[in-house]
Amino acid sequence: MAFGRAAPRPVAIEAAPVGDSRRRESRAMVIKGGKICFGQTLVDCTILDVSPHGARVRTDVMVPLPETVIVRFNGGSSYVARVQWARGTEIGFAFEQPEPITDSDTASVALSALNALPPDDLGISLRALRSTRFFDDPALAKAAEDAEAAYLRFKAMLKERIRFPD
Repeated sequence: MAFGRAAPRPVAIEAAPVGDSRRRESRAMVIKGGKICFGQTLVDCTILDVSPHGARVRTDVMVPLPETVIVRFNGGSSYVARVQWARGTEIGFAFEQPEPITDSDTASVALSALNALPPDDLGISLRALRSTRFFDDPALAKAAEDAEAAYLRFKAMLKERIRFPD
């Protein structure tokens, strides 16, 4: 025993739910393979516990993640999930919806596209151009308005495709 510390005692793994007073419900302990999907990246993970509204997973290495990802259970469901916390190689996710997404491959691509879109809905660029009276040509102004409307429709359709709530 180094430094006078007692050896850690073995902990029995039980199938009983794992509770935390901050959670809405208990999480059931599982040991199941999975993947964290974002952009063109797939990160292997082990799902340690799960509830209808979230999961705790472990990766082999620390991975910087975007705020929203898809958590895919091997041989099972996929969920759009938001990172709630990360400590080392463990990550806590909250599912955006309690039911799984129906087509995880399509949803993964749609989520990647949604994450790649500018967060300001083109507003900064168009406001800058409008402030310099760039759109003095009515046809150009109409094209900018059409582009902005199309962008908002496209973003809404991506969210609908992955069943991502506003």
